[in-house]
Amino acid sequence: MLVTYAQAEVPLGLMAGKPEIHHWRYAELSFNSIWLYVSIGYVRSGLRCQCTLLMPELREFEQLLSDCGEALWIDDVMVVSPGDVNGSGAWMMERLSALEEVVDEQTGEFTYHYALENGKRYTEAKLIPTVKLEIKRIIYQRQSPSHIL
Repeated sequence: MLVTYAQAEVPLGLMAGKPEIHHWRYAELSFNSIWLYVSIGYVRSGLRCQCTLLMPELREFEQLLSDCGEALWIDDVMVVSPGDVNGSGAWMMERLSALEEVVDEQTGEFTYHYALENGKRYTEAKLIPTVKLEIKRIIYQRQSPSHIL
């Protein structure tokens, strides 16, 4: 979840006559956890456009995936992880290859696995390395971008 502050707001929406749109110079990440940096492409008024979304919640990412079609597509997804998750002691950004929902066969506990392009795998749960995991569903699988602008 992102926290915004009134003093960080830039009134671009008001100046453009769109008061429902808010712009922020900065936002605070309220939890020290994995989030996604998602580049999307879309068609608006016949023009191909691109933007980037900061998504700390997987349910919104899943909704975005279900909304994809001819007029909206995913160009790229990067995983942004804190140092305690990636083992480096510092925040890192790495390309996502696949996002999977897995279950620990011993406990039946569900969690998410982030498979990265560099071969590393992160999870949201504290798992013992020898735990046997079964993939229940693949939420996202990186494809070669076909809509590159």
